[in-house]
Amino acid sequence: MKYLTLLLIISFNTIISQTTTNIVSHNINEVTIYLNNAEITRTGNVDIPEGKSDILFKGISSRILDQGLKLEMSNNVRIYTIEIEPDNDSLSRNKEYQKITNTIRTLKESFSLNEIKLQTLKKEIQYLEANMKIGGANRVTYAQIDQGAQYFSKKINLLQQKIHDEKIKKELLELKIEKEESLQEKLIHTLKKTNASIRVTIISSIATNSKINLRYLVSNALWKPIYSIRANEGQSSITIQYQAQLYNDTGNDWTNKPITLAILDSSADINKPEMKIWTLEGDEYEYSNTRRYNNKKSKNQKEEKEQEYNTLQVDNLSTRFKINDLHNIPSDATPHLIDVIEYNKDVTYYTLSIPKVKNGAFKVASIRDWDNLGLLDGMANLYYNDSYQGTSKIKTQQINHTLDIALGKDNTFNISRKKVSSLSRRNLIGFNIKEVITYEILVKNNKNTKSSLQIKDQIPISTSKNVEATPLELSSGILDPINGQVVWNISLKPNEVKKLILKVSIKYPKSKRGLINFSRKNIKSPRFF
Repeated sequence: MKYLTLLLIISFNTIISQTTTNIVSHNINEVTIYLNNAEITRTGNVDIPEGKSDILFKGISSRILDQGLKLEMSNNVRIYTIEIEPDNDSLSRNKEYQKITNTIRTLKESFSLNEIKLQTLKKEIQYLEANMKIGGANRVTYAQIDQGAQYFSKKINLLQQKIHDEKIKKELLELKIEKEESLQEKLIHTLKKTNASIRVTIISSIATNSKINLRYLVSNALWKPIYSIRANEGQSSITIQYQAQLYNDTGNDWTNKPITLAILDSSADINKPEMKIWTLEGDEYEYSNTRRYNNKKSKNQKEEKEQEYNTLQVDNLSTRFKINDLHNIPSDATPHLIDVIEYNKDVTYYTLSIPKVKNGAFKVASIRDWDNLGLLDGMANLYYNDSYQGTSKIKTQQINHTLDIALGKDNTFNISRKKVSSLSRRNLIGFNIKEVITYEILVKNNKNTKSSLQIKDQIPISTSKNVEATPLELSSGILDPINGQVVWNISLKPNEVKKLILKVSIKYPKSKRGLINFSRKNIKSPRFF
């Protein structure tokens, strides 16, 4: 009797110690996409018993990151612990996977029966061929031989036809099996992306129904800016169409969900922020790699390709773009283009030429007050006077108060730059060499109206006390002594030609022969022989 009482007590305590687990019904409610990952917001509700229990979120992306996990529950439910764990039963629960598996099993059984039929038919032919030899002690007439030949021929032809039919069935079965196995493989790959679960241990003083708001970060999701810039001659404004390419390879489709695009890195944790010393000697780049499942990866996870990242230079902006329209962004690892916002900004135009770097002149749009637009470095499609000009890279990391965007070539001017040998010389002065270098820039206005442009060139800047660079003639150009840049702002009458002279003297020690490097351009030319 004591033994029975003790057994009942142990069994009762075992039942009491088991924690109830309730599956949460939840859906994606909102997506915030960052430059290197995304934040998923899910909402749902669950019935909670009195006391301590577990709730389980299934179908979570296996790309989930440890940091950034946030959970809110209503009705004074206290959260005890939160853990991310792999869901190893996701395949067995999936109806589509079960259906494909059963189909493959049935097809393989049919394939095995087909093999048996083929072997049986082949053995029948072997048996007939072995009995086709007529002779020995029995005497047979020619009529009997002919009759036997007809019989065997008819029989073998029939068997060969059956073998032919079975081989066709075999080929069809092989194709069907291959197709179903391919579907199965794709489904497994897809399900692997959503085979994570979030287990939450909670405590409630009463039995209740709690509303849940869950937020977490996932990798393999990002967005990249792309622009369409439209300008027209004579108009004082320019249109910037801000677009974004969205990338989703998280395993969960974002079907008609509100989307927000954010610029700042989302991988910050919940620790107290600290301010670092502000240095001016280079860029700072921080990226902390993330962990999954407490650094424990399954074999399947190790086979997954890790997300690769591009390093983007961004200002410390907290800009967010809330997309008004709902979009369907499937988890297909394919960029999807959406419209973000459209700006109309005041603009001024000027023509720029840097003949040392590139021949010709270029139309440039100069935009003021651009740094509050949330622009990032990216490619832009350029349209000028409703004509497509090509692509250009928007570079936002510049110290100017204006954003300059090249709109393509301006054929208003003919510009040439050449070294004038007659005005250039080299002299030996003691232990030093003194070189005088002269360049001539010719500019012609091809239009029948007065036109202006800006021309840039440069003189060398010395970084050694033994080397001196002195400008001798600049044709009224403005010299920036810090970077050596020379700027001419000129205005030309119709068909007028203007000559600019850039003359500089460079003095350096004889030991530094070859210091002055006249760079020459390499041009690729096709080879035909």
